[in-house]
Amino acid sequence: MVFGAADMRPSLPAPQLYDSSNNRGRGRRAATRRNSRPARFPRGTVRRGHPCVTFLNGPPSPTVEARGRRIGARVPETCDVVIIGGGVIGCAIAHRLAARGTSVVLVDAGQRLGLGASDGAMGGILTQTEPSCLGPLSSVIKRSRDVYPQWLEEIRADSGVEVPVLDGGDIQVALDEAEMERLESKVLPQWKNSPFAVERLTAADARNLEPLLSERVVGGFLLPEELALDPRVLMAALTTAVLSGRTPIRVLSAVRATGLRTGPHGVEVDLHDGRRVSAEQAVVAAGHLSGTFLPSHRAHLFPIKGVAFDVRPPGAVTYPLRHHVFAEIKQDGREYFPYLVPRHDGRVAVGVTYEENVGDVTVTAAAIEEIRRGVAALMPKAATWPIGRRWAGLRPGSADHMPILGHVDDHGRVVAATGHSGLGVTLAPVTAELVAALVGGTAGARESELLAVCRPDRPFPPAPVPPAPLPPTPPVSPPPTVR
Repeated sequence: MVFGAADMRPSLPAPQLYDSSNNRGRGRRAATRRNSRPARFPRGTVRRGHPCVTFLNGPPSPTVEARGRRIGARVPETCDVVIIGGGVIGCAIAHRLAARGTSVVLVDAGQRLGLGASDGAMGGILTQTEPSCLGPLSSVIKRSRDVYPQWLEEIRADSGVEVPVLDGGDIQVALDEAEMERLESKVLPQWKNSPFAVERLTAADARNLEPLLSERVVGGFLLPEELALDPRVLMAALTTAVLSGRTPIRVLSAVRATGLRTGPHGVEVDLHDGRRVSAEQAVVAAGHLSGTFLPSHRAHLFPIKGVAFDVRPPGAVTYPLRHHVFAEIKQDGREYFPYLVPRHDGRVAVGVTYEENVGDVTVTAAAIEEIRRGVAALMPKAATWPIGRRWAGLRPGSADHMPILGHVDDHGRVVAATGHSGLGVTLAPVTAELVAALVGGTAGARESELLAVCRPDRPFPPAPVPPAPLPPTPPVSPPPTVR
């Protein structure tokens, strides 16, 4: 059965091999933890009866030093699991599988891991802010939030990289009585029915928590269990863990998967240079491009463009806010959704736009102005802070705004792990846990209950059509730009 076709994007550079054992010192120390061992390079046979090993990148390259021994920088074309996609979801799954001793080949088209939606994420670990958190997905969200501290500790243990986490919660405020009434009558009942806490705030309460909030704030709510982190730091830690030397993972970057075939005895993934990877199972975690390999779900998956930028208050060297802050604002006949997420190094990530079925990553002046106008209403001082990095990312959207997790082929060989929309960073730990249970055949009652929420064979509504271009936004006085 064919599960994909060639991607017509421009050709990529020659494949780059990242050998997870080529990390002096770290692999030996890590191997003592949890009775694990350094990854081994099979020379003639591989696990589970695979007959032979050939070289994914051609003949062996010159040998390199690794942990005091000489090895050939080679990658077997056969493994237990091949993962398509090296964002936060693909890397989290690879890390979890490898901890169980599963050999993994991770294929990613980027020059390095995590250059897609993960690189453009805002970094909120959301439990209630997103509407999709409040329906059937709430049980999955709860599990992910519960295991998040342990997951970060496991990554730190394997990478040596600490991921700073802001644990003050999220403040959602109203700038007029109409919005406060909407929150109290329509949103608050859903928050109360979720497994997470919520606290009502007066205007004075809100400004006491965040003194820079606008004088227009009339009230709001604190969602104390929401967290925030820098996704780029998370990806740096997760990538280091994946390549730490204790994990049986082979990473192929700048390598584009072009097709996926499945049968009763395994799967094959075609690469853009004509080579292929054979495995017992495949996981498709390719973000908004996952439909290339999942024809039955191609119509249900689409990109959601988001533009954001960061600012830095003068002199800030640590968190400039104590919470991440969100509001829905109606003014000038338009709607704005300003969202501010403080970073541990003094920056504040500011966003974000939401354009369904838009697949380009151009940062437009109209999008920047839309964000800045919302921020000026919510936190006027923040609208004057110098702008640093600007970016656009493509969230992997699904037609019902929930992830697609589970087997999608008749042989039980292909697992979809996609469609997380804006919740990829939030759901990475539980996604890795559930996919590992599926691949290993160890899903119990708890895992099965959570997987049922995200099952691929559920009915989907129609996917959205591309929106009209953003109309011009009335400008506000621009802040200086950091060059």
